[in-house]
Amino acid sequence: MAVAHIILVKVKPTVSESQAHDILKAVAHLKEELPGVIESVHLGVNFAARAKGFTHGFTMVFKDKAALETYDKSPEHIRVVTEVIRPNIEDLIAFDYEIEDYSSPRL
Repeated sequence: MAVAHIILVKVKPTVSESQAHDILKAVAHLKEELPGVIESVHLGVNFAARAKGFTHGFTMVFKDKAALETYDKSPEHIRVVTEVIRPNIEDLIAFDYEIEDYSSPRL
């Protein structure tokens, strides 16, 4: 079953918009660095007033939990997290779930 991996981040106030954009580019590039592991990447800048200070986010879709685990343990992912994301953020929320089909008539 497909898995969604959602990350929301609060960038530090000292991080420029260009630097924040570089974080998103590094995340998007992981799909190319890990061919066959990440099915899709969607990312962007928050515009909602109710985001509780979270400024940027991304969603990745994986074929299954095993693909997410491969991604999570990959040197490419670990490098982006330790060198690009963590030094530039104040907080992060991660939310993973199996994508269910709740379309009619299953509801």
